[in-house]
Amino acid sequence: MSDEQQPSTSHETNFQVLRFVVILSFTCAFILATLASALSEPQQRAQELDRSKEMMIAARVFTHNGYFQVREDGEYFPARYAGDGRLERVEEPMRAESSEIIDVYQRRFIPFLVDGQGNVTSFEEAGIDQETYIEENRQTGYFHLPLKLIYKILPNPSPDEAEDEKPMGYVIPINGFGLWDAIYGYIAIESDGKTVIGISWYDQKETPGLGANIATEEWQENFYGKKIFQHTAQDTTDMERAPIGISVVKGRVAETIGDAPKAKSAVDGMAGATITGTGVSIAYRENLDPYRPFFIKLNEEPGENNE
Repeated sequence: MSDEQQPSTSHETNFQVLRFVVILSFTCAFILATLASALSEPQQRAQELDRSKEMMIAARVFTHNGYFQVREDGEYFPARYAGDGRLERVEEPMRAESSEIIDVYQRRFIPFLVDGQGNVTSFEEAGIDQETYIEENRQTGYFHLPLKLIYKILPNPSPDEAEDEKPMGYVIPINGFGLWDAIYGYIAIESDGKTVIGISWYDQKETPGLGANIATEEWQENFYGKKIFQHTAQDTTDMERAPIGISVVKGRVAETIGDAPKAKSAVDGMAGATITGTGVSIAYRENLDPYRPFFIKLNEEPGENNE
C-alpha cells in the first residue's frame, strides 16, 4: 500500500470507530430507557406495598414480622386473612400475602382531608385528585397545606353484622429531619384523638445501630398508649393549649421525668442518637399541631364531626 493511500484509510477507520461508538451509545441508552420504563410500575407497586405495611404497622393491624393481628378487648392477637378485607383470630401467626395486605389496606384505611378548623371533607367534595395530591406533597408533607391528609381506620369487618363505618382510629403522615436526611413515617391515634395506637417510620437514612433504631419494633413499642397532649402537673389536659406531640428524652423517661404526668407524652431516647431523637420530637410537634382542631372536635358532641 502506498503512502498516498494511508491518510484515506486512516480517516475511514476513525469514522467507523466513531460510528460504532455512537450506535453503541444510542443502543445502550435505548435499552436503559426501556428497562427503566418496564421497572417503573413494579417499583411503584413495591413502594405502595411498603407504605401500606408501614401504615398498618402504626395502626397495629400488621406486624414487623409479616402477619396480621386483631384487637379484642384491648389486646392484640395473631390473625389471618379471611377474605373481603376481614381478619380472623388464629392461634399461630401466619405470614400474609402481598395481595391480602393490599386488600385489607384499601378496605380499612380511607384517606380524607381536614381543614384548619378541623372540618373534614372528601377528595371528591374538595375537587382534588387524590393520587396527584398524595404524590405531589409526599416529600414536603401535608400538615402545612390548607387541606391536610389524614386516614380513618375502619374496624375489622364482621361476617355476621353490617359493617361499622365508625373509625376505630386515625393515621397521620409524619415527616421531619433526622441527623443525615429527611425521615418519613406514620402515627396512629385512637378515636379519642388523644391516645397513640402506634407509630412507624418507612423512610429514614439514620446511622445503623443508632438513629436507625427508630424503625425497629423494640423502640416503636415505647409509643403504645402514649398521650399526644401533654398533661398538666394536676394530670389534666387542656387540648386547646397543651403542648402537643411525643417527646423523645435523652436517656430514660423513668430516670428523667419519673412518674410525673408529662411522662405520659414522652418515650426513652436512643443511646448515641440524640440528634435523631430531637428530630423525631420536632416532627411530631410540627406535624400534629395543625390537626389540633380536628382532635378537639373528636371530643365534642357525638355526630358533630364524624366521618
